[in-house]
Amino acid sequence: MRAQPCVTIAAMALYDRIQSELIEARRRRDEVGLSTLSLLKSELVKASKETGAVGTLDDDLVVRVARKEVKRREEAIEVYRKAGREESAVREEAEMAVLRGYLPAAMTVDEVETEVRAVIAELKPEGPKAFGAVMKAATARLAGRAEGGQVAAAARKLLGP
Repeated sequence: MRAQPCVTIAAMALYDRIQSELIEARRRRDEVGLSTLSLLKSELVKASKETGAVGTLDDDLVVRVARKEVKRREEAIEVYRKAGREESAVREEAEMAVLRGYLPAAMTVDEVETEVRAVIAELKPEGPKAFGAVMKAATARLAGRAEGGQVAAAARKLLGP
């Protein structure tokens, strides 16, 4: 009996996934998907050309831009609902759902606390005055996986008053 060779399928880069889903949306005549992915793609190209970026379209950049666009949609939904424009709010929600497909799964509060606890154990801070140092290390460690507000809440809770 011969052992089967192990085949590893490389994960598709997020930008490549956007490209292929953009083509699929065009084929399906999915208006929301097409416009959202087109906008995301153009924002990515623009972000890759900004200073600091080296012209690469890596997964980190895709996640950062997608997160920014999701945040814009959340704010727009709130404004539309206050103005009584439910139809526009529903469209923004549909766009937000497309964008969220490019974000990593959000961490739970317990997972964030565990990571912040590990950072505190490494740094051994002197009480609440070391909040800034803990936040800097924890934010770097949890980049792209947790929002700053979650990290700050966990750090405050664990460092005490």
